[in-house]
Amino acid sequence: MQKIKSLMTRQGLKSPPESLGDLGAIESLRVPGKEEFRELREQPSDPQAEQELINSIEQVYFSTDSFDIVKYELEKLPSVLNLQELEEYRDKLKQQQAAVSKKVADLILEKQPAYVKELERVTSLQTGLQLAAVICTNGRRHLNIAKEGFTQASLGLLANQRKRQLLIGLLKSLRTIKTLQRTDVRLSEMLEEEDYPGAIQLCLECQKAASTFKHYSCISELNSKLQDTLEQIEEQLDVALSKICKNFDINHYTKVQQAYRLLGKTQTAMDQLHMHFTQAIHNTVFQVVLGYVELCAGNTDTKFQKLQYKDLCTVCSNLLLFTCLNF
Repeated sequence: MQKIKSLMTRQGLKSPPESLGDLGAIESLRVPGKEEFRELREQPSDPQAEQELINSIEQVYFSTDSFDIVKYELEKLPSVLNLQELEEYRDKLKQQQAAVSKKVADLILEKQPAYVKELERVTSLQTGLQLAAVICTNGRRHLNIAKEGFTQASLGLLANQRKRQLLIGLLKSLRTIKTLQRTDVRLSEMLEEEDYPGAIQLCLECQKAASTFKHYSCISELNSKLQDTLEQIEEQLDVALSKICKNFDINHYTKVQQAYRLLGKTQTAMDQLHMHFTQAIHNTVFQVVLGYVELCAGNTDTKFQKLQYKDLCTVCSNLLLFTCLNF
């Protein structure tokens, strides 16, 4: 089959296009009719003999399109020409050509119904594409009209939507700021209830939320206020810690320790607790010794209250010695 196509090309014949992309080539083709090949088909033929003639064609004829058949045949001629041999060779070439033409005619007639059907399909497809092109053109024209008519309105809607989103975000921020500014009331209530861990947790959360809105001037004031509140809570924690020395309560002590843990000052809590215990022991002992000295002295002279604990102990020793001597 490939050999037949090659020979068709060399003889100026064209095969139907193998691709549907070249519509121009399809339109320029004329559908071959059966009458054009009737003469070839009516000639008596021997299929086996014809195939042998086609097979006897030299392979060089099927090489490339640039192959020059005339030049090739002329170069094959002997230096001394023999008319009878030339006529015999010419007759052989004519027989080969007739066999190829007959084969081509048979193939064309065999494939003609399919070719006609495919051509009709391609023609129908081309008509559909032309209709689609018209529809697309009309659609684009109407879209341009719609674009000109609604562009300004659409931009206005988009601008209003953007303003709406900004206002919603602003409203959320204002509500958060309002809530932050009201936390001082809740903090005061929690401190009165001695809920120190809850107060510190709320204060820290408010500081974290306030950092998000630090670009507002009112938030900078709120940050300062929250920091003052934290310092106030620390002072109250210290007072609560000092009360534990005289009246220990496990629940109260647990809250104080949790509060110091949230502040990250557990070591400070231990140091303050030691100091308060030392101070409480000192004050209690001082009051006991002071009471004994005043009892032994027989008066309530305030000068004893101004003495240091060491000096008060010295006075107490002297009074004990004097009492022993009197007895």
